[in-house]
Amino acid sequence: MGKRVGMEVAIASAEAAALCRFDVAAVYPITPQSHVAEHLSDIVADGRVDASFMTVESEHSALSAAIGSEATGARTVTATSSQGLLFMSEVLPIASAMRLPIVMLIANRAVSGPINIWNDHSDIMPMRDTGWISFFADNGQEVVDMTIQAFKVGEDRRVMLPVNVNMDGFQLTHMVEPIIMPDQE
Repeated sequence: MGKRVGMEVAIASAEAAALCRFDVAAVYPITPQSHVAEHLSDIVADGRVDASFMTVESEHSALSAAIGSEATGARTVTATSSQGLLFMSEVLPIASAMRLPIVMLIANRAVSGPINIWNDHSDIMPMRDTGWISFFADNGQEVVDMTIQAFKVGEDRRVMLPVNVNMDGFQLTHMVEPIIMPDQE
């Protein structure tokens, strides 16, 4: 059994990915996902997982790097939000067509029109037919549980597909909630 802690949900998603012992994190920060990117970087820099953090120049590059690393067999995580997800749209179907079980943490946010940064699902809905499995979390505990499940489901030999875990931007990502973080075992 895990320990119950108060934690920002965006940080909890990165902690859940760390529990899954990812090998590569390829992320470009974008609001409101920035805390996920920062914390993944901290986890790698602190040596808490034996992994590489890839600093890339754009969201398109982040997913392209994730595809490359996952194609070599490295367990890979990425994260994005809003315009960043749209920028990844060219390579999203490549990941699913190659059956690469990348896990993407998405802080859902409106597609800019004009400069709307509030929560909605206009970023993920255009991507629903790209072959990715989509999980939608309602609270911080679900974000943690679904992140762990995303690795298990995506990597199952009967599935072998990329998975995204969606959490409401700001309304959930920046919320501090009581979360039971599972033990490593």
